[in-house]
Order: sequence, then C-alpha cells, then structure tokens
Amino acid sequence: MFAVPGWSLETSALKQQQAESSQKQSSSKSSTGANSTPIISRDKKRKREDHVTKGNVDEMYRRHIEGQKPTPKGQKQNANNNAAETLPVAPPKTEAILTPLQQAMRQKLISSRFRHLNETLYTTPSAKAFELFSANPELFDEYHAGFSRQVKESWPSNPVDGYIRAFRGRGAVRGPPKKGKPDNKRNSALALPRRPNGLCTIADLGCGDAQLARALLPSAQKLNLKLLSYDLHAPEGSPITKADISNLPLADGSVDVTVFCLSLMGTNWVSFVEEAWRVLRSDGKGECWVSEVKSRFGKVHRKKAQIGAKKPLSKSEKKKLKKKAGDDEGSDVDDADIYAEDARPADNDDETDISAFVEVFRTRGFLLKPESVDKSNKMFVKMEFVKAGGAPTKGKYASTAGAGAGPGKKRFIDRSALADKGMTAEEEAAVLKPCVYKIR
Repeated sequence: MFAVPGWSLETSALKQQQAESSQKQSSSKSSTGANSTPIISRDKKRKREDHVTKGNVDEMYRRHIEGQKPTPKGQKQNANNNAAETLPVAPPKTEAILTPLQQAMRQKLISSRFRHLNETLYTTPSAKAFELFSANPELFDEYHAGFSRQVKESWPSNPVDGYIRAFRGRGAVRGPPKKGKPDNKRNSALALPRRPNGLCTIADLGCGDAQLARALLPSAQKLNLKLLSYDLHAPEGSPITKADISNLPLADGSVDVTVFCLSLMGTNWVSFVEEAWRVLRSDGKGECWVSEVKSRFGKVHRKKAQIGAKKPLSKSEKKKLKKKAGDDEGSDVDDADIYAEDARPADNDDETDISAFVEVFRTRGFLLKPESVDKSNKMFVKMEFVKAGGAPTKGKYASTAGAGAGPGKKRFIDRSALADKGMTAEEEAAVLKPCVYKIR
C-alpha cells in the first residue's frame, strides 16, 4: 500500500488492532462453543437467583433492600457459618403487627405471668419478695402491667382513687384556730392530722407504681402534704423508695397517715401493721387507712334456726291478729310493732367478717373508727384505724412500749405481762387469706 500524508497508519497499530479483533473473535467463538453457557441461559440464571424463597429471603433483603453486594462463591460457605454474627438483632415485635389471635394469646400470657407473681407475693414473706425483685427488677414492671390490666378490665373501681379524693377533700379543710374555741367541730373532725407547722406526712406503704403520690404531687404544696412512697422496687426517676415494709427507713412517730391500699400481701403482713404503729405519731391522732379484697376475709356465720322454735309473726299475720282482737285500745299488738319492719332499714347482704382483722389491729395499739368501715364495693372493704389504743399487747413492740396508764398510776392487772391470750401468731397470719388462683 502507498503512504498518504495524514492518512497513513503505522504497522504496529495495525498489528495491535488485528490482535484485538482476533481476541474478540476467539472470545465469541469460545462463547458459542459446545461447553459454554449462552447469553439467554445467563439471563435465566440471574432471574432464578433473584427469586425469593424461604432459604434466601435474608440474602435477598440484604442485597436488594440494604444494597449489599452478593457473596462470592468462594466465601459463601463462610458467610453461612457467620450468618448469626452478621444479621442485626431483630427488634421486639409490637402488637400492631400481631394477628388478633396472636394478640389474644399474648394477653393470656401476660395475665398468667401476673397471676403467678401475685400468688408468689401473697404466699412468701416480704424479705424473700424483696430479694426476688432485687435480683429481677424487670418483674416489677411486668407485675404492675398485669395489675393495671386487671384493674381496667375486671374491677368496678380502684380503691386508690377514693383515697386520692379523700386526701384532696380533707387536705383542703383546715383545723380549728389555735386560740379560742373551734367554730366548726365537724371541720376539725374532717381535717387531716397535722404538725404544728401545718404539714401532714403521708406514707403509702406498698405503693405499687405510686399512683397516689403522682396524683397528689401537683397539689401537695397547696395542701401542705409530704408524700412518701415505699415498695419492693424503685424504678429510676420514680418517687418510690425501695424498702421492705416490715423494716421502713423512717424514724419513730414521723408520719401522720399511713396507707395500706391492697398491700398487706406477705405472709408476715402483721409485721407491716406493727411497723405502721412505730412510724405513726403517738399523740392519738395518727391514722392508718386500710383497703383490702373482701375474699381475703372470712364470712359471718349465722346461727341456724332451731327445730321446734316458734316462727316470728309476719306483718300480715300481725294485722290479722289486730283485726281479730277488735278494738285498737284493747289490742296487745302495737302499731309500732306492726310497722317496725317498715321502719327498719334493709338488711345488708354483705357477710364479710372483719372482726378478727380488727382484733389484730387492736392488739397492736390501733382503734377502729366504726363509721369508716365501707363495704359498699362488691370487691373491697375499706376502714380507718387510729393509733390511740395504748401500748400494743402483742408483737415486737409490746414489751418496749409503756403501759396505758399514767406513770404514777397502778393497775390491778399488768396487761403486758398477761399479753392477751387470744390468737397465736399462725392464726393471726391466717386472718387474711392469700389470693391463690385456681389451676386452669
């Protein structure tokens, strides 16, 4: 070939181009050979690899969603071995992604967990329960989650709500003036017991999630209240103080009102009462408020009718007798007797017997306010005691407290030496039955 200026090509370049073209031809030949895979088959293989199955769902998620590159064949075996290490920790499932059946099963598990913990607290001493919650703090949240669910679904009302209203109402009432006679005796009776500076200290013993303190805290300064809450565990940031109720970190006589709202739970619940007596003020004004489940108390045993006993006359029979007698003046049956049944209030069907419970408090230095007993709720009974019963005749403070009489007076019988021959310690503990659930 002849050389044309500007259009001629070097020989080396032509040789290199021929080499590349020959390489392309060789590659095309190799690709169309008998032992090679066609382009169409490679596309099918790619589609087959992108097909999602149960076995490759994790790999497909990482490749197409997270953007990770596919694992080479040489490293595939090692990747399978290290799959547990490379996978992120799965987030906890929420109820939003559960089916209705799964949600129902989850609620049953929560309820059974609560029943188990509740039964444990009722059938063990408070010291063991304290150790249990100290070793497993998460149980406290689990228990009160189940408790809140039970209150919402099964209870007609929560006793703590009544206590919140009572503290707000009585806290707003001020006592009589220091000088002169009180203007209103009723107001002085309703007012909370307070110190000379006007402060009323309330100790919620077995407070749970401290609902009482949380509700009263916004108005505590206005009502001049000091709120103390104690339970077996104190979550971070809560107003709760961790303590065993049988051994409170409080000075003697430093509290004005103690509250046991469904919290006399341990087998040593009597020691809770003794501790409440210790921390309450000793001037006869300290109060102890108690609310408990009715099923924990016994029933009133009514006497059966004797065989052959004369049945009392009914109202209609008395009217007939009066009519038969003729003249009203000559009749022995009085109108007051006839209509006495109408004048009587309706019989109370509630047979909850709190007499033994009140006796335990009496031997620990408490007196019951009879007007405070409230059995109107179908599930709970509420009552109030006053630390005005003199020295305890039983318990760990019976020997240390002074006699009820004055220092210069003598008594014919020393009650501390006599020590009330009543129930034994085991019988006293059995006055409140534990809440034990039926095995399903």
